Amino acid sequence: MAINNVSKENIKNFIIHMIGNSHIDPVWLWGWQEGCQVVRSTFRKILNLMKEFPEFVFTSSSAAFYEWIESIEPEIFEEIKQMVKGGRWVIVGGWWIEPDCNIPCGESFIRQALYGQRYFKEKFGLMAEVGYNIDSFGHNAMLPQILTKCRLRSYVFMRPNSDENREVPGDVFWWESPDGSRVLCYRIPFSYATSGGVLNRIEKFMEIIKPPLKDYMCFYGRGDHGGGPTREDIMGIFEAGKRTDLPQVVFSSPNIFFKKIAEKTIQLPVFRGELQHHASGCYSVHSEVKRNNRLAENMLCTAEKPLF
Repeated sequence: MAINNVSKENIKNFIIHMIGNSHIDPVWLWGWQEGCQVVRSTFRKILNLMKEFPEFVFTSSSAAFYEWIESIEPEIFEEIKQMVKGGRWVIVGGWWIEPDCNIPCGESFIRQALYGQRYFKEKFGLMAEVGYNIDSFGHNAMLPQILTKCRLRSYVFMRPNSDENREVPGDVFWWESPDGSRVLCYRIPFSYATSGGVLNRIEKFMEIIKPPLKDYMCFYGRGDHGGGPTREDIMGIFEAGKRTDLPQVVFSSPNIFFKKIAEKTIQLPVFRGELQHHASGCYSVHSEVKRNNRLAENMLCTAEKPLF
């Protein structure tokens, strides 16, 4: 039986990179104090899973989260540093937080990277390599230029999905800004969070895999209000690895995935323009958000100007 021009005999030529993650909204439907506790409990849980499963790899962004942990749980922070050093805890994003990517001005994005990358370099001895905004409702056309100047040569996002923008040329492509800057992009299929079991998520990739692309990322773990991967998720990955009717599954990270793609000789399509649209109108019905953002930007500019 062939699926997307892939025969059963060749299915093991494809690799599903399993990306353990926990997208966390620190101030969505709750205050930052609750968001801080969500980060704390999630990171503690992840470290426990790492002790139980040496194969397990975790991916996480947002320098603000690490600063919280450094302040309130220094022992956890030291454990994370050791896992980062060993390559099992992978820092992505390089920004202070995962922001909305439509409303802020360019200076705001640059500050994100200035403070985020500087923090990661100071505390962990490295800077993030992969841009990472998996829950933004859209992405402005100048981001590739900003990302590349912030040492982020690749980018992971989820929205708009294939039904919301049919001009985006697949899940792996080059995204180019008007100045010619490019980042290698991956659009997350399905979701950054698992529901219904990780094995079901892996099986869904049989619907989309096709040559010449041989590598895909499958994100798993509880998100929004934290939680991350579970023991059941990890056992499901082990089970999937034993099946002969599924691609190879490996515990991995976006860093590893993009390096694999870069090694290939396949010609990837190029997309130019904005990555839109998701949830059209969500900003206009909350105009106070836009007003307060502009007010904050102008106040910051005024505060930094000399008084003479």
